[in-house]
Amino acid sequence: MNLKYFIVKGKKKYLSIYVRFWDSKRVDQKTKTGIHVVYDDWSFKKQRIKVKPTSNNNADFLNSKLKRLEEYIINKYNLDNTSGNGITKTWLRDTVADCFQKVDRDDEYKVYFVSWVERFVDQAPGRLHKGRPIKPNSVKNYQGALNKLRSFESHSNKRYLFKDIDLKFHEEFIKFCRDADKLSENAIGNIIYRIRTFCSEIEMEGLPVSPQWRSKQFYAPKSETYDTYLNDHEIDAIFNHDFSHNEKLDNARDLFVIGLRTGLRVSDFLRVTSENILDNSVINITTTKTGQNLTIPIHPQFQSVLEKRNGQFPRKISEQKFNKYIKEVCKEVGLKAMTYGSKMNKKTKRKETKLFEKHELITSHCCRRSFASNLYAAGFDTSVIMKATGHKSETQFIKYIKLSQDEHIKKLSEYWENQNKSFG
Repeated sequence: MNLKYFIVKGKKKYLSIYVRFWDSKRVDQKTKTGIHVVYDDWSFKKQRIKVKPTSNNNADFLNSKLKRLEEYIINKYNLDNTSGNGITKTWLRDTVADCFQKVDRDDEYKVYFVSWVERFVDQAPGRLHKGRPIKPNSVKNYQGALNKLRSFESHSNKRYLFKDIDLKFHEEFIKFCRDADKLSENAIGNIIYRIRTFCSEIEMEGLPVSPQWRSKQFYAPKSETYDTYLNDHEIDAIFNHDFSHNEKLDNARDLFVIGLRTGLRVSDFLRVTSENILDNSVINITTTKTGQNLTIPIHPQFQSVLEKRNGQFPRKISEQKFNKYIKEVCKEVGLKAMTYGSKMNKKTKRKETKLFEKHELITSHCCRRSFASNLYAAGFDTSVIMKATGHKSETQFIKYIKLSQDEHIKKLSEYWENQNKSFG
């Protein structure tokens, strides 16, 4: 038996690749493979598409399809010829169609961007990053980026190849997210960041992704965030307020105090138990998000919460309930000063940035930010605070903390005063 691939030169730029299959006098058929090639890109000797370093003709991918088709035809012929199925006049054409239906499903991830991302997301729970399993939240973020890419392809009525992930794609995708989906700049930036991650992984696999994803113009949009924090005076007011009339808020307040005075993420301080307390003086915990082992001295207010409860921790509640209850706690305490910030509009499902009463802006995130900001305002060295918060760089830490205008003035005044003393 014999199999040959060939092209027929014509007026069209893209020529069909044909396959001819024959075996003595039993069968001799030819048909189009459905793959096209530029005449100069075809190797008559090798019966394959030429692989050129500077070309975007996906030669490796298409040649692999031709190789698999050849194997499929031979195996199918052996099976049909020996089982008495018969070789019809359309046998070769039908065999090619059957093969590529299977090949296309199996190999689309090697050429289509979204198909590759789908495969990546499916495998993400079993992947490792720096030797550790990828966190569930990261998998969730990858899935969110995939959903947005699917929506964009549907909107564009186009399937994007690796080579299409260029600056034009970047511009059109951002426009789609802004205009059609009304996403915030930071939300769009997070998706672009993950698209860059996908491109990096594709490149590492040796697949022909456009190099333009590395360009500075392939940027992740970003806008200033208005994150709320509580100063020590406000935290003291929360700690000292009498919630004995409302067990739900009393319990939430005590959890809130633990979060505010440890600087832990909500995923960590809501799971702190007596086993995390060493020598009745420090908390030792391995964080959920980063896997860091942190040791934090117990604040007197934290200790007071434990003594009030006879050494027992407050009752555990979900993060969703915690975020709801601490808003009620802060409202009852009287934190109603108009504060600039962002809040989700339940009707539009979009974030709005404007003035709100402060209690409306309180979430679990303000625990960690308040802890760091208050220690920084008190004059603690950044390296000391970073040991407690787990920040890895001072640049990252400075971006994280928030101080009011009065606190900035206070710190600058103290600095000028110290400089004045040194000159004196």
